[in-house]
Amino acid sequence: MRILISLLLTLLSCNASAKDSLDSVMARMKPTQAISITYQETRTLGLLSDTWKGSGSFYAVLPDIMLKEQLTPEKEIMGIKGAQLYYYHPGNDQKHQSELEDEDAVSFQVAAFKGLMNGDLAFLKTRYALEFTTTASGWSLTLTPKQTNDSETATKMIMRGLPEQVANKLELLLADGDRTEYRLTPALQGAAVKTKVQQLLTVLEAR
Repeated sequence: MRILISLLLTLLSCNASAKDSLDSVMARMKPTQAISITYQETRTLGLLSDTWKGSGSFYAVLPDIMLKEQLTPEKEIMGIKGAQLYYYHPGNDQKHQSELEDEDAVSFQVAAFKGLMNGDLAFLKTRYALEFTTTASGWSLTLTPKQTNDSETATKMIMRGLPEQVANKLELLLADGDRTEYRLTPALQGAAVKTKVQQLLTVLEAR
């Protein structure tokens, strides 16, 4: 379920200039309404040369709803609502629901995304070392877990964007050598997205 750590960054209108700081960037991260982001995903396994590619949409609604709807190569829906973790594969009618554990690898990383989504810099600093840089070509924010004993926990999360633009790239680097990259494109926000989120949650929560 490591792909679920990818769930959501609404992210950042960062200006690559001296006036920008981590505090100002965090303030911009917090969405004011439901948002969706389309993505192109590439996964590379550390011991293999082959890559896996997929695409779909991320959704987020404050304070703690994050969804990933994969559309290709086959449809899958993954989500987090509070402490509940959901998965549904319509093709084979496979469905799972579980509770996130505090020390679980997925939970540890999801906490980072919730912190980013809510603009909670103080919380993030308790679990991650944060490095924010800006250059003429863009900005970068790297999160490195302060403690991890799990090879499936990302050793680094790196978000990047062009100057004065929202994030267009997210990378997850794992201790076992695996790497996942997302190319991000902001899509929609507002009531229509919230309706879509409720529809997906209804599917995930149905017994």
